[in-house]
Amino acid sequence: MTVERVAVKDLKLNEPVTSFFQVRNPQRRLRKTGEPFVTLVLGDGTGELPAVMWEDADGIGEQIREGDLVKVQGVVGSYQGGLQLTIQRLRLAREGEAALRDFLPSTSADVPSMLASLTQTIRAFTNEPLKRLFTSIFEAEGFGEAFAAAPAAKELHHAYLGGLLEHTVSVVRLCETIAAHYGGAVDRELLLASAILHDVGKIHELTWERGFDYSDAGRLLGHITQGVLFVEEQIEKIPDFPPGLRLELLHNILSHHGEYAWGSPRRPKTVEAMILHAVENLDGKINLFLKLARLHPDPYREGWTVFHRSFERPLFFGEPEAPGETLGEGREEL
Repeated sequence: MTVERVAVKDLKLNEPVTSFFQVRNPQRRLRKTGEPFVTLVLGDGTGELPAVMWEDADGIGEQIREGDLVKVQGVVGSYQGGLQLTIQRLRLAREGEAALRDFLPSTSADVPSMLASLTQTIRAFTNEPLKRLFTSIFEAEGFGEAFAAAPAAKELHHAYLGGLLEHTVSVVRLCETIAAHYGGAVDRELLLASAILHDVGKIHELTWERGFDYSDAGRLLGHITQGVLFVEEQIEKIPDFPPGLRLELLHNILSHHGEYAWGSPRRPKTVEAMILHAVENLDGKINLFLKLARLHPDPYREGWTVFHRSFERPLFFGEPEAPGETLGEGREEL
């Protein structure tokens, strides 16, 4: 019998579910009685849902791995203010029953258009060393494909295929607006170049073949260090690249997280670095806000999200919508 897939975003409280999902973060745990149980996150391209399996935990816990596709039967309940699936039966998907690509979230924006936007920005540069640098980077084998496909994070903002590109384009556009506002006080081309490269290390930090995770190098170094190493390696290929430009470009990448507590090796010390940090932080937070409003509303309180650890609070996204309206209607879908 063919099972019609049910999307995570369409799951409702107290409804029975039989469908295929991708396994994320499976963990075998023990109750106070010493009996084992399994917790995991079930996901697809529309969202994620925490799940728990109380029975047959030893057998199931040995079978499933991160990124596996599984067929699940269970009931949607609630836990700590959000939805949770209690699994009654689970097995690995058989060959041909489900395709992995269908279960990974991806950008709804047009990838070729976003790449064209970045290309147009780069071609407009009058700073020849920066132009040569970006020509070298984007002509490198495999770079363009990785930059267009990579997520921007494992699980927070822009955590979907194409998320890195979408986040980068958004940050560039916002930086263009701010540079125009402040005029000659800002080195516009340095700022835009920094915006394009600020998260470039994520193509090395993250993996996205079976789901989103950290590479070994990503865990050991992190995307900021990896990004600086990558850009410095590319600069070495450009004859007579100005030392001052190199220093400020690398500083902007190093400091874009803003604070030591947020993993930034340096705090911003130039106007371009301050703008870049503020903009990329804003874009990440707005993307996460919209994601929570769309995928994690509080089932008991309309207009609110569930509590989220990144914001350390629930968020208010508005009163219930009139029929036919959608959250964020008129905005570009993220």
